[in-house]
Amino acid sequence: MVSRMSIKTTIVIDEETWNEFKKSVSSRYGSPRMTSLAVEEAIRCFNAVEMLRDFSNAMGLETGVYPSVREVEGRRPKLVTSAGEEVRGMRDGRQARLSGLKQHREEVC
Repeated sequence: MVSRMSIKTTIVIDEETWNEFKKSVSSRYGSPRMTSLAVEEAIRCFNAVEMLRDFSNAMGLETGVYPSVREVEGRRPKLVTSAGEEVRGMRDGRQARLSGLKQHREEVC
């Protein structure tokens, strides 16, 4: 884990909820002295960016470098057909198989 600066903050929590949390911390870590660490871990569970960064680090993926828009567009596969034409062909083919009827579009084309 990367060493980071810490801050001190004040929060207002229901007393019963806080006492249950401290009991949970004590049972998990063996001491209530690890409450700050447990709070930080709980916050990280709600931080999607932090979760992705930790996962990427665990998988050995480099996350500090992102491709530019130009690089992404340049790497996209070039298709020789229209997606709309392909979908229309699949839909017409399915309908023909299900109904057994010739479509008006096929007659006109």
